[in-house]
Amino acid sequence: MNSVSEVLNLQTQEFDAHWPEIDSIFSRLELQAQIEAWEKVVSKLGPTTLSKGHPYFRLGVLHLLADPNEAGAIDFLQQAYEEDKRFEDQIGKPARRKAAYRVLALVKGFFQHLRGLSGENHWQLEQLNAPHRPVLVQTLLTLYDGTIPHVLDMKGYTYQEFIKLIEDEDLRRFAIENYFCAENLLVLFHVEGQHLDRSRDEYPLSRAIVGLFGGVLEAILASRLPVRGKPLGVVINAGHEAGLIRVGTRLAALCSLILYLRNHVHADKAASQTEFFIDINVAKGCKFATDWAISELLQQKG
Repeated sequence: MNSVSEVLNLQTQEFDAHWPEIDSIFSRLELQAQIEAWEKVVSKLGPTTLSKGHPYFRLGVLHLLADPNEAGAIDFLQQAYEEDKRFEDQIGKPARRKAAYRVLALVKGFFQHLRGLSGENHWQLEQLNAPHRPVLVQTLLTLYDGTIPHVLDMKGYTYQEFIKLIEDEDLRRFAIENYFCAENLLVLFHVEGQHLDRSRDEYPLSRAIVGLFGGVLEAILASRLPVRGKPLGVVINAGHEAGLIRVGTRLAALCSLILYLRNHVHADKAASQTEFFIDINVAKGCKFATDWAISELLQQKG
């Protein structure tokens, strides 16, 4: 197959065997043309009992990129997740481990959080609007892509980068301890043979990992600002006021996301969450976000 028309001429039962090929063909189109092509796939699969999870997921991602607000995209992603739940026995993989859940866990609550900000945090809300929105969305999607590899294949940093980033010895020690502890906990969860009850311990472990990575970012930022003894949110706002964190940059998006995720170490935040929880994949996302933030700050320092 080489064209959209050839894709649409497939028999409905043939689509499942050709998703990677279809992805490749559609990705060569302009954004709006991709949306239209996937809508035609959904329309063709509509009358059948076959799963529409893959095209719903693609439409969700494309609408995140194309729309001025996230409502339509979230709806498509939730439809994809419902399809994944409906077919998880056939797939042999829990729906919460598939792409739709993973993206929703990163973006749905985060967008709601940003839309509720006001006062000194209002600058973070500006990231949802043009011309800054594309940077925020692309950062979130790149972060999702970065969580797909096994944790042992993810990029990491050494003591040398922290020496370059943080002059204050106490803050540097804190950041290094948190960073390597969080990495080790991620490995502990994913490597077979470790003494860990994955079904019981995943969510508290994930919240702990997110909290540790939040501490890394807090230490790095605090070392560059005249702020001591303040929580991460205050430090991030101070970084914005000082011009270290600018609206419309990847660093701003990453700081806002890590702050949002870290707030779920608080009991009232975590206990009131009813869907798309802070799971091990979100914890991996927080590692990827922290690594990316370190990269951005190293470039600034250079």
